[in-house]
Amino acid sequence: MAETNKVRLLRGYLYVGEVRALSPEDQVACQEVSMQPFWQEQLLERKIDDKGAFGLQDQFAIINDVHFLACVERQHQEVEVKPLGGVVRLPLHQFFIAYRDASITNHLCKGKLPVISIDGWAPILSAETQAQLGELKVLLAIGSESQIAQLRQQRGLEQDMIRPDLMQIKAKEEMPPPPAPAPAPAPAPSANNFSFQLRIVGAAGLPLNPGKSKKQNKRQGVPKRFPANEAPNTYVSFQAASCNSKTFNSHEGLVYATPIVQQSIEPQWLSKFRVEVSGDYRTNPQKLFILKLWKKGQGKLEPCPLEDAIIGFAALNLNEKQPNGGFPSGWHNIVDFNGRVTGGIEAHVEPIPPTVDAVIENLEKSMELTHLQIGQAIKRKYTELEEISQRLRSRLVDVTGETLKFPEFDVNAALDDWQQEGDDDDLVDDFERALRTPTPPSSPRPSTSKGTSAQSPRNASGQE
Repeated sequence: MAETNKVRLLRGYLYVGEVRALSPEDQVACQEVSMQPFWQEQLLERKIDDKGAFGLQDQFAIINDVHFLACVERQHQEVEVKPLGGVVRLPLHQFFIAYRDASITNHLCKGKLPVISIDGWAPILSAETQAQLGELKVLLAIGSESQIAQLRQQRGLEQDMIRPDLMQIKAKEEMPPPPAPAPAPAPAPSANNFSFQLRIVGAAGLPLNPGKSKKQNKRQGVPKRFPANEAPNTYVSFQAASCNSKTFNSHEGLVYATPIVQQSIEPQWLSKFRVEVSGDYRTNPQKLFILKLWKKGQGKLEPCPLEDAIIGFAALNLNEKQPNGGFPSGWHNIVDFNGRVTGGIEAHVEPIPPTVDAVIENLEKSMELTHLQIGQAIKRKYTELEEISQRLRSRLVDVTGETLKFPEFDVNAALDDWQQEGDDDDLVDDFERALRTPTPPSSPRPSTSKGTSAQSPRNASGQE
């Protein structure tokens, strides 16, 4: 379990409140706070309200790596007060002391509250003279998600905030589990949402389960969650507003996942999904669609992000200004929480093909033939052909013993490989008779739902 003991992903919280001890002239010149945080590229800005408070809040995620430690070691985070020309310097070195050692980090993340750099009134200094102009109330803390939630609850700072997309990148082994949240209702479809077809094909170059450490070699007989030097059992998960697939519980809510492929460093999931996400993915270049690659421990072979370990993640940019119109296709790097590439994943984002009904309706409108009801006739004939296709496929499965596999069933190959046994003239006659038999106008509309064998219409003699 050594690989899951290091807390890599941390949560942070910043709150900038009211000001005090300002002269009347400085109070008038205190209208806005602005800062360039070390954890993101975007500026944080907030204007003062009628009560003399800024109320700036930001909750963020940051990876505990060399870059993070370099940003906080003997460093300060500056907050500018505009147009006053004042500066507030928030100390960060406390975070370096707390999170530079993995054993200390693990111990600290088991507590109720996070590591707090500053919690109180910080002096506002003149950028030119360094003279104190007043004071600003500030809170800055970093810890686990449950610790940040506990801190906000204690301080009464639980109103909703907009969180950056990196907040969605985490795994159970990277931090102590937070309290189980109440299940949230599924979001209703929005006209601004973006729908696409997602194909997750497979991966390559995945690492084997790590070998034993020296300490583990001394402890014989301890059950192994991930057998050393063996190929992992893997699956891929993602979040979406809706999807035509089963959901699984995770620390960040409901997710969708591929089936599990056992013991392979080149797994082939061959999964296809119809996905709906927020329209922000098309317009915000900073918002990425995240695929997470997990490895499953011993036990029930079903995705369980609450218990499984993460290998890494891949980011897909769906922005419409990207090449290919924001439909990325091909191989993508799998990156772990240390920023190392641990393999590649083949995934394709594709536009959803229009339905037959939509194509026929567009044809009618373009040719101005709606009054002739040609579209209804074409749809009826298409339904009859689909019914015949379903019956033929069902017959092929019965005769050849082959099941329909992803991505599609090769009918020609099945017919070529079909070894006829005995006299099958009656079966051929049935096929020809089925093709010649029209659907009676008074008969029920044939069902074309996938996965269900449609019933064949029968004539007066009871034959197909």
